[in-house]
Amino acid sequence: MGADEGGNGQVAVSVHSISGALVASQVTVSRQQSVAELKMAIAEAGGPPPSDQQLIAGHRILEDRELSGEALDESGGMIFLVTVAGCPTCQGPCACTLCGCVPQHGLIDYYGLCRECGKCGGHSSACPFCRLSFPSLCALDTHVRFAHQDREFSEWQSSRLEDHLKKRDVPGARLASMPEHGTFMEACRGGIGSETDLVHRTF
Repeated sequence: MGADEGGNGQVAVSVHSISGALVASQVTVSRQQSVAELKMAIAEAGGPPPSDQQLIAGHRILEDRELSGEALDESGGMIFLVTVAGCPTCQGPCACTLCGCVPQHGLIDYYGLCRECGKCGGHSSACPFCRLSFPSLCALDTHVRFAHQDREFSEWQSSRLEDHLKKRDVPGARLASMPEHGTFMEACRGGIGSETDLVHRTF
């Protein structure tokens, strides 16, 4: 990502991936705008959604609350964009209610485990097509495939589940984790039926 500054404090940014490929050209932001706002501008210019963006300056990942101008100064005008599998529910840093750690990108893995406490159940992946929530993105992807087939391929990212299914039978392959006792009690309350519970155990 290269940047050119205008006289009004606006910064024109060209966005490149780590490989050097152009992602979006001439993204304009104010030096006083946050990195989160820079990500939104990149998305509007044709880049990935903000939740799937990871901006790197030097050897560190930029935080959403940082100022774009300071980040560009620090990196000498070069910031790189890495596309990550972001959380479609949080659209930004995720938090874990079990350990109360600082919200951060990539905190909860695809199978629902928190990177800090190693437990599942402190983060909710909500279905955008109904009112159900799940303890892992893997479980949510599975729910969308079976409950919302008419919307999956046009409105949902199905590549995550496909990658999981390809690796499922490999020795040592990961499975969706069971949530901690006392979390995700919908089944006990009649909100999620036994078929969904079976999906959680299977995937």
